[in-house]
Amino acid sequence: MDREYFKEKRTGKKSKGSYTKCCGEVKDRHILNKKKPEEWKLIEQHCEDHLIHYSSVIDITPVCCEVCGRLIKYVSKIDTDRERRKTIDTE
Repeated sequence: MDREYFKEKRTGKKSKGSYTKCCGEVKDRHILNKKKPEEWKLIEQHCEDHLIHYSSVIDITPVCCEVCGRLIKYVSKIDTDRERRKTIDTE
């Protein structure tokens, strides 16, 4: 018996592969999904926490698969001129 056996037993369907066709993520791995309201709240909470804890971050954007809604990555925009402004302000 292997994982495929238990997946088929649980769902009643034969597995069509280990990866999603749309974004190439592993099907067995739980990844946050923007289409599930409780998981979208977790994604939003992470973005808010990141903005609060890292003052150099200007913007953070969750990138999700357009087809299945799985979270792929976060893209952050960082203020690179922050250090230069500090030195200019203190002079």
